[in-house]
Amino acid sequence: MQARRWAIVVAIHVGGGLAGAFLLWWLTHVLRPLFQPASGAVFYLAIGVSVGLWAALLFLLHRSPSAVKKRVVVIATFAAGLFYVLEFYLPGESRIFFWREDHSNPFSPMIETVGNAVSVIAGFTFFLAAFSLSLVHGKNIAARRPGYYNSIAFFVAFFAMAVFGLWATYGAEARVIVRHFLWIRGLTVQQVHGYLFDSMYVPLNATLFSVLAFYMATAAFRAFRVRSAEAGFMMVAAFVCMLGQVPLGMWLTHWLPLSGPLSSLRMEAMANWTLGVISMSGLRAVLFGILVGYLAMSLRIWLSLERGAFFEQEM
Repeated sequence: MQARRWAIVVAIHVGGGLAGAFLLWWLTHVLRPLFQPASGAVFYLAIGVSVGLWAALLFLLHRSPSAVKKRVVVIATFAAGLFYVLEFYLPGESRIFFWREDHSNPFSPMIETVGNAVSVIAGFTFFLAAFSLSLVHGKNIAARRPGYYNSIAFFVAFFAMAVFGLWATYGAEARVIVRHFLWIRGLTVQQVHGYLFDSMYVPLNATLFSVLAFYMATAAFRAFRVRSAEAGFMMVAAFVCMLGQVPLGMWLTHWLPLSGPLSSLRMEAMANWTLGVISMSGLRAVLFGILVGYLAMSLRIWLSLERGAFFEQEM
């Protein structure tokens, strides 16, 4: 019974994905003139129509029942993944594409258009993140919660970087005229953006990583307490690698020859061998396991088998 149920679910997903891929291919051929570059009034009209259609679609999706929302998300996710799978794994030219004159992959011409659409959709996540952050920090300020001044600093930094960044990138050359602050009179927008980014953001970023370095040092101190054989091997390897990267460690074995059998006992040689052979082998094993897990998670998301906040119940 369970196997039959899964077979029906997979068949629905495959059928919906193939139907969606065929519909996308048909639309890109029948409505090909709409995908051509436009300019002038046609360009702004196309933007307005697109925004209106997507707003209407999102409104209908928002007003739909929960089961319909889940089904739409499942079909859209599977169709999007199926498109890239078919475009990547199917050959570029083959007789299986008998309906095309050049027997080429019908999905390849659409890869750029779909990629642009994915980029546009991904761009909306930045607006969603900005809205979410503004909502959280706005509530902190309104309720005067402890540390609400940090939320005020967030809004000041956010709007300052957004305004001057966009103005410096897309706006014409302009001058900042602030009569009450004589020390920035006559500065260009590009200079103000440079001060905000190079003189404030970059030092703050470096300070953050400097603080993290102290946390890493304390964690290394706790980890290097030799309480087992594994901890002892790790301490010896870390000691060799650190000495091999500093002049003091190189000086300790500078009397050994640069070539020959004894050259492998030089501190820098032992450090390079530890990092390039032993450490790299473990790193590749860890990366292999991570990639296998990434592949499994991708399949679960693609087939809508993952359960979370949205898929908290069985379909």
